[in-house]
Amino acid sequence: MKVLITSNSFGKFDPRPRTLMESLGWELVGNRYHHIMNEEEMMGEVPGVDAIILGSDTVSKKVLEKADRLKIISRYGVGIDNIDLEEAKRRNIEVTITKNCNTEAVADYAVGLMLATTRHICNVDKNLKSGSWKKETGLDLCHKTVGVIGLGSIGRQVVKRLKGFDCRILGYDKFLDENYCKANGIEVMSPEEIFGKADIITLHAPGNPDGTPLIGEKELALMGENTILINTARASLVDEEALIRALRERRIYGYGTDVFDGEPHINEKFEALDNVVLSPHTAAVSVEAINKMTACAVDNILDYFGIVKGE
Repeated sequence: MKVLITSNSFGKFDPRPRTLMESLGWELVGNRYHHIMNEEEMMGEVPGVDAIILGSDTVSKKVLEKADRLKIISRYGVGIDNIDLEEAKRRNIEVTITKNCNTEAVADYAVGLMLATTRHICNVDKNLKSGSWKKETGLDLCHKTVGVIGLGSIGRQVVKRLKGFDCRILGYDKFLDENYCKANGIEVMSPEEIFGKADIITLHAPGNPDGTPLIGEKELALMGENTILINTARASLVDEEALIRALRERRIYGYGTDVFDGEPHINEKFEALDNVVLSPHTAAVSVEAINKMTACAVDNILDYFGIVKGE
């Protein structure tokens, strides 16, 4: 059996899942491009492949048309909007995710982006390293009103962490768990209400199926000059051009993001802004999360083929 592994961090710290697959006589093929593969690159990689351990690479209808032997896509992560699910289903290709494996890592990172953006940590670090002893006055995270858009596993862990900062939590989820919100003191509001009331807005929701942004000019206009937006979810949730204009004109305070349109490339207009904190889709990249995702991605393939560990 041939397995294509597109994620560059797979098995980085724990070789046992890879060794297990090799012991079964499977042929393992890595990502020869060493970056997130686009549609054309993936089309060239999938022929003859039985299983894919998939990062954020594109698996479109065109890619699946070239996948002549593919039986399972084991997503190394939880986001599946890079996969044409309808076409996969039509071809009887199983799609699995590594559920909850990176939840703690992403939640930690989201709060880290909040702190970095409110207190300008990246700016003062850069200044000091260049020889400039220049202080910057920021905002406290403590006691802020934080709007959490998306109350799934990651959003809930963010809420848990923010309780330590005595934050007031406003929440929205398309599939709302009212009992959870009540038990955790979350004030349920619509996204529009949250945009107008929250000091910090953190996104933990999937992108819209049609690709339209959740936050554009209209939504940004609801926010105040001290509003901070955090995005560790999907770039498509935000209209980047509208956001950049708001940041440039200081209509909102700042933006901390781990996701971008057109990754691995980013909008060069971000580079001129001093009120943003940018990172290269690394929120889920911790040693612990990588080990969990690696093991789970392989387990999903073993389960699909009915292989029990140790046999």
